Amino acid sequence: MKILAPTAGPVPAKHRADYTVNIAKRLGADLVALHVLTEETRLEDAKETLNIFSKAGQTAKVNVTTILKKTDLVPAIIECAEEESVDLIIMGASRSKVVAEWVSADVTGKAKIPVVVLPHEFKKL
Repeated sequence: MKILAPTAGPVPAKHRADYTVNIAKRLGADLVALHVLTEETRLEDAKETLNIFSKAGQTAKVNVTTILKKTDLVPAIIECAEEESVDLIIMGASRSKVVAEWVSADVTGKAKIPVVVLPHEFKKL
């Protein structure tokens, strides 16, 4: 099994990486962490974001592959899911309710696999 975890940046990654990695571990899955570079994104932040997932995977002994793409957000998530043959997408909602709902709804509507959206705030396992 393989899970795709699109991540928005270092702050959300710090809040969700351990949780997402724990889900992968419990399911015996590999994890693909995806960060999409936008015009507002600094390359250093993108690398830090993916590194957070890598370290969480190392700690939990979960195989984590990191991918950095520079394209539009929703198509990047869908393309990565298909290219990596993932079975599940786990994404987090952001504080920006409008953006979170738009991205989540768009990915859920276009993905051919299940999509789980983690709430902005949640209790860690």
